[in-house]
Amino acid sequence: MKRIPNRWSSESRAELVRAMPSRDRGRLTVNLLSASRIALCLPLLLVDAMTLPFGVLYLIAGLTDILDGFLARRWGVESKFGARLDSLADFVFVLAVGYKLFPYLKLPTALWMMIGLIALLKIVNAISSYVVRHRIEYLHTKANKLTGFLLFIGVMTIGQSYFIPVAWMISCIALFAALQEGHFIRSK
Repeated sequence: MKRIPNRWSSESRAELVRAMPSRDRGRLTVNLLSASRIALCLPLLLVDAMTLPFGVLYLIAGLTDILDGFLARRWGVESKFGARLDSLADFVFVLAVGYKLFPYLKLPTALWMMIGLIALLKIVNAISSYVVRHRIEYLHTKANKLTGFLLFIGVMTIGQSYFIPVAWMISCIALFAALQEGHFIRSK
């Protein structure tokens, strides 16, 4: 008697994935990495900040951010959906980490004002993108990628004596990245 497979069993899902063309498997893998960053935000919100579990979750989520783009380019499976999912995952990750770390940020007023200006520019860029391109889009410029990387490693300096100068440096680069992004959006 032939067994009828359950369509939701792990065997049938694995068979479905094996039947996919390799390009689709690559795209699925990359998009799952981005989606996992969003999923990691929930446990990140549930653990105490500045603890080992927080650090491990933060590191894993950061690695998914690095890997998804790298693998998409390497495997040639970049897509508009993947880029938007990556931007959404970045946004959710930044919100979750910012919420957890906000109590630990003892920044001068001028630096808070600079961060507010950057946030305002990012909002203006999103609105401009919608007006110019009829969709909200965050460009993956080299300056934006550098800002993301510096923010990722900059978190590790919170509480250190050199945290404020590092925060100023990252803010200046983020300001340049936001201005550049706005220029690219409005010049196309």
